[in-house]
Amino acid sequence: MALRGVWACACLTLFAAGCGGGTLTLTEYSEQGTAVTAEVEARIFALDAELDSQPSSAAGAAIYWERRLEARTRSMEGLEALEPPVAVADLHDGGLDLYSKLIAAEEALALRVSSFEIAGDPDQWWDTPEGEAVRAVDDEIFAFCLEFQASYDATIDRLISSDVPWIPGEMKEIVRIDVGCD
Repeated sequence: MALRGVWACACLTLFAAGCGGGTLTLTEYSEQGTAVTAEVEARIFALDAELDSQPSSAAGAAIYWERRLEARTRSMEGLEALEPPVAVADLHDGGLDLYSKLIAAEEALALRVSSFEIAGDPDQWWDTPEGEAVRAVDDEIFAFCLEFQASYDATIDRLISSDVPWIPGEMKEIVRIDVGCD
């Protein structure tokens, strides 16, 4: 679940990075989005490792979720600050909506975990209705990731037109990115 969640986050970040109405190229915007993604991925991996290395406790679970949600919120702020190219503005907005949905689902799961008298194993967290809701959003994000990858792959088709002088440069841009949806 953690690895798929990371790919989902990476996809959303890259997607948000590749979408919108700013003056950056898809490549430049993707690089900025990748930086946001790398930061949240690293933070969540570190939090997971820290959680796994300590005895289970309600206090430890509360700290874990507080920090995880802080990382998600910071990542969302970074995504919202990006100014994506016009060609992918709708995808960007869809990505932000899904990421907001992920944060809300994780907030509900965090609240549920905080109600446990004993923190329990993280696998138990995911077996709750709230954990299932996070997984459902993760599935939506995965499907979105595939759509996102296809939108980037479509830029390769522009290569055919790259030597046509009357086509604007931004329409000739070719972006090769593998966001790792699989």
